[in-house]
Amino acid sequence: MDGFIDIHSHVIPCVDDGSQSIEQSVKMLEIAASEGISTIIATPHQKADRRCVTPEGIVKRIEILQKKADELKIPVKLFPGNEIFYRHGLGELLELKKIRTLADSHYVLVEFLPGEDFGYIRDALNRLISFGYWPVVAHVERYLNVVKNLQKAEELKEDTGCYFQVNAASVMGNHGFGEKAVARKLLKQGTVDFIGTDAHRSEGRRSPRLRECAGWIQKRLGKDYADKLLIGNPQAVLEDRVI
Repeated sequence: MDGFIDIHSHVIPCVDDGSQSIEQSVKMLEIAASEGISTIIATPHQKADRRCVTPEGIVKRIEILQKKADELKIPVKLFPGNEIFYRHGLGELLELKKIRTLADSHYVLVEFLPGEDFGYIRDALNRLISFGYWPVVAHVERYLNVVKNLQKAEELKEDTGCYFQVNAASVMGNHGFGEKAVARKLLKQGTVDFIGTDAHRSEGRRSPRLRECAGWIQKRLGKDYADKLLIGNPQAVLEDRVI
């Protein structure tokens, strides 16, 4: 399998806790290409309590990194985005274009504290939807009050119409048995919509690896589901259409 689209990556250098140099970013792109990833939506952290790169700064840095990748003939296409830590007033900030959606679509990648209350998460997602956005819950396997009972996970999707993103590293057990078990249960339940790398580095468990996870999904759950999670659904984000 090739042509994967990664909707969650911290590949832009020197803007958050992800890549810390242009050299590391280039190495990440080389690894991504070797893993079958053809497209990456760069999603630097966006949090209220820290200084963050501006929407314009993201585009400028992507242009620099894309030029470098093209010069080195690394076959990966980059798009802008944000991983947004939810806070009050987020809908308004998105309306004002002060925070980036995924590839300028209606999809927004949103995260919460791991122990956040289920009701708070549900209300936050509903508020985003009321502004006309389509929230993608980043690494949903981490939110204890959503996944401790998988019926609650289904309930969250039914109540809000949100989408679930799971990290490939979690599926493969790189973040411990608990996240692995939850991620695989969600996949078998059919409630996952996207697999992302959440890559922060060019080495270790936070590197942009997808191929092993893709193979596991294809073997256990079928090629159609693997294609949907890694190609079809992410392509819908790039085309700004509902899955």
